Amino acid sequence: MSLGCILLNLLVIVPWYLPSSQIIVGDEVNKIRILQLNVFINNQQYNRAIALVKKENPDVAVFLEVGEKWAEELKVLRQSYPYVFHNQDNRIFGKRIFGKLIYSKIPLENQNIKIISKSYKRTALVTQLKVPGKPIFLIVTHLAIPITKVSFQVRNQEFAVLADYVSKLQSPVIVVGDFNTSLWSPYYQQFVQKTGLRNGRRGFGIQPSWPTFLPLFYIPIDHCLVSPEIQVFNSYTGKNVGSDHLPLITDLAIF
Repeated sequence: MSLGCILLNLLVIVPWYLPSSQIIVGDEVNKIRILQLNVFINNQQYNRAIALVKKENPDVAVFLEVGEKWAEELKVLRQSYPYVFHNQDNRIFGKRIFGKLIYSKIPLENQNIKIISKSYKRTALVTQLKVPGKPIFLIVTHLAIPITKVSFQVRNQEFAVLADYVSKLQSPVIVVGDFNTSLWSPYYQQFVQKTGLRNGRRGFGIQPSWPTFLPLFYIPIDHCLVSPEIQVFNSYTGKNVGSDHLPLITDLAIF
């Protein structure tokens, strides 16, 4: 019985480690590295996050759960990342938290804030990366934490709103963020089925990202999802920088 249970689990896990059909990435394509990190509002190790960005040298750096202090400390990145999109959309105990922040070397056009939960005033950042050829939509989201019945329902509603929005976009799409759900959630699976997006970690392993304070119980809740026409040629988690999340780095090729 134990062996049977192990085999059933392997049927779900092993496909994430099997290399998908990859194409050769040459100089004629646009290569984009995206780094995403939920910094954790109580984390004060700002220098470690900044050093991570300098080490990985992404084209686009996305930060979640950015409070006012984090937003101030990260301004040093403007020296290398001139294009910025920042929104602080929640107040708890008078403090702005759960902000979302994009630093980019690539121009960010048509910046827009999409409301995904009216009652909780939760939003997603929507912009377009200006690359040669067709612009690429970049959507940054941080879904509700499903720790109560109400927040569980809110997160699932956010999935539905975001799926409906993404499915209507005409250009290729990249969706990154803290989804607060694993690869095996039926709500996550409904989202990818409706949008047609695929997870960037496919072929590179499960790459669990949370919680760093319980290493044996890591699960993958930080995701980079892309349209079929966008090639993923590498995906990996970075070093712990003091957050309860590991950073996720994804290398893309856009034709």
